[in-house]
Amino acid sequence: MRTREQRINSQSTHRPARSIATILGILSICQFAQAQGPQGGNTHPLDLNQTVRRVLERNEAMQMRMLDVEISARVLKAEKGIFEPSVVASFDHLDSKKESTIQEQRSLLTSEFNQRNNIYDGGLEFLVPTGGRLKFGTSLRDLRNNLQSSITTSSNRLRHEYETFAGVSLTQPLLKNFGPNASTARIRLAALASDIAFQEYRRQQMLTVARTESAYWDLHLTQEQEQLSIESISLAGTILTNNRNRAAVGRMADLEVIQAQAGLSLRQARLSDARLKRLLASSQLTILFAEPGILTNVIVMATDLPAVRTEPLTYFDSFEQAFLLNPDYLSRKKAIQQENIKLAYAKNQRLPQLDLKASYGLNGLGLTPGDSYGDIDSQDRPAWSVGLEMRIPVTGGVKERNELAAAKLARQKALLGLKEVETQIGNALQVGIQKVQSAMANVTNYQSVVDFHAQLLKSQMERLDVGRIDSRTVLETEEKLFEARIAVADSMVQYRKALLELELSTGATLQVRNLDLTMLELKGRTESWAANLNWPASSLEHYAREAGRGDFQGDLRASEIIT
Repeated sequence: MRTREQRINSQSTHRPARSIATILGILSICQFAQAQGPQGGNTHPLDLNQTVRRVLERNEAMQMRMLDVEISARVLKAEKGIFEPSVVASFDHLDSKKESTIQEQRSLLTSEFNQRNNIYDGGLEFLVPTGGRLKFGTSLRDLRNNLQSSITTSSNRLRHEYETFAGVSLTQPLLKNFGPNASTARIRLAALASDIAFQEYRRQQMLTVARTESAYWDLHLTQEQEQLSIESISLAGTILTNNRNRAAVGRMADLEVIQAQAGLSLRQARLSDARLKRLLASSQLTILFAEPGILTNVIVMATDLPAVRTEPLTYFDSFEQAFLLNPDYLSRKKAIQQENIKLAYAKNQRLPQLDLKASYGLNGLGLTPGDSYGDIDSQDRPAWSVGLEMRIPVTGGVKERNELAAAKLARQKALLGLKEVETQIGNALQVGIQKVQSAMANVTNYQSVVDFHAQLLKSQMERLDVGRIDSRTVLETEEKLFEARIAVADSMVQYRKALLELELSTGATLQVRNLDLTMLELKGRTESWAANLNWPASSLEHYAREAGRGDFQGDLRASEIIT
């Protein structure tokens, strides 16, 4: 029996290789934590637009969704291939020896009939939009038997006869599988699946943009916390220096110095926490970039500041916009169309199988293949046939009956899914607008608190200089000012995040940022991206081998995976 620690270690070795990037990100945090001051690592300033575009170019989840769209497009092309003509060819050899019946003996004048025939058949066959199968073809029968040896021609004893046929045949369903709706059902389903894959790509792109911007504003907030902590330390250091000078000449008690020293120590600890939070926020962005910081030693710095938008927000306009842009809503609509196609097909499959079979052609006969086909050219021996074939299940079609019932339920499920999304969008819009408005109000309210404490602190610093107030009161006021300034920065970040949530609900995330693509533009981007891939073949082979046996204990290096 293995110990619990052994089982845990065994499970950890089977985790996907993608977790390596996360581990490397954590190691980069540890590396930064050992650096002294805010200058650990190479800072890389980025504005919001640069950050978003960089993530969209490098994020693996986006690349997978991009490939999903291309895969669905290929499936659609594959389904359209059902109308591609096919060359059909066959060869049969018949070797038979048979004793003749009395009737056959009188007609064939032999007690035994021996034959060795070669039959060649070929043609062009394809599906027509009405559901029928049309074939243009020809056949050649090389006939050899013991009857031929009894016949002598002008040149020699007869040894071969060649029988030919050239014509067209059609098998056309009249009930089940009849018409374009039945024959093109899979094509239309694949087209809708391609549209759904494109909407899933848009949804992933919107989520990635929202995650990126949210992480960017979190980074901005940690930078503000760090900067405000530095300013707070500067003020506390000034108070401590002044208190020491006054205590040295006997103008202030030593307790005031101790209080100022405690205030400075508290702020230094807060600065250390702020720097670590800044690195954690930077690491979240580098993970989205698919760039572990331990390899690049780069620390991202946010340069943009959150700003309040002045556009009016109305519930009904946002709800109408969601019907046009929200990928979840559009996907559910496409899903309903898919279920309608499936339901119509299932109804068609409940019909009896009644096929019209018809053929027309010309026959030929000769002692050589050329003579036989030349006989066809005379068009003296036409042959045609027409008939009907019906198949009806004995018990009424158990398979078709249950498939129809399932299709009806699936359509009802799709309708409920669309209704569910409509409700979710409505609730999300209502909550989102309220969150945006609340965050805007908080920015104004906290700013008024900042203004008050800033004036109060200025007044108290003047009074501290003349000894009319103690340093503890001043430090408490500065602490309240610090908290209010952090609250303003946090309210701005929460406002931008609330806007992101609202844009996700309306589906306008990409449109607002001019990032929305058509399927044709996405196809071009996918082809360009695929052409620039440069994965080492050895790494891919090693990964495929390890993944195939479910064992990740090999010597696959992290640098190979990331490359």
